[in-house]
Amino acid sequence: DTLINRVKHYLYEKGDYQPEQELSFAPALANRIDRNTCGIVIVAKTAAALRVLNEKIKHREIEKQYLCLLAKRPKSPEATLTHYMKKDAENNLVYVQDFPDQDTKTMITEYQVLETKGDISLVRVTLHTGRTHQIRAHMAYLGAPLLGDGKYGINALNRKYGYKHQALCAYRLTFQFQTDAGILNYLKGKTFEVEQVWFADDFHSGRFD
Repeated sequence: DTLINRVKHYLYEKGDYQPEQELSFAPALANRIDRNTCGIVIVAKTAAALRVLNEKIKHREIEKQYLCLLAKRPKSPEATLTHYMKKDAENNLVYVQDFPDQDTKTMITEYQVLETKGDISLVRVTLHTGRTHQIRAHMAYLGAPLLGDGKYGINALNRKYGYKHQALCAYRLTFQFQTDAGILNYLKGKTFEVEQVWFADDFHSGRFD
């Protein structure tokens, strides 16, 4: 029971995917989100679409925005941050530092605090790079980790509010094609957005007032 298998089943029932007629390609994910993160994932139905999507993602012509709840208030209400990350693959952790070295990758994260109640801030994040655990590690490095994050967060606050996984949603996707997108040109300028984000509803329900 995986996301891509559900997609294949959905497309099969619609008649858009006939596995017996496919020589080599099957519908495939063009991007991924962390375990326990909700929101939009892009799936290519054809090999041609996947080639275009990979190219557009590589050249940052698809804008991804996230909503999250931070367990502390950032010092600045909005900022674009550039830091450098190292990945510890053995422990599935990311470490952030101020200066680059030969083992680091650049990470650029833009955020805006939308509203704050007590300790908790509702924040919109725009990714300008796509690194492992980027938002979770970057916000934690600022001293404002995501609520519910068991890897980078504050366990006392997670327990206080009963959040068992990170309050993070890939809620908006915009196709900002700067060059020809071939069969996907019809997507140029289009934005897709999650209508209801569970922790945003929780935030506005008054429980953090």
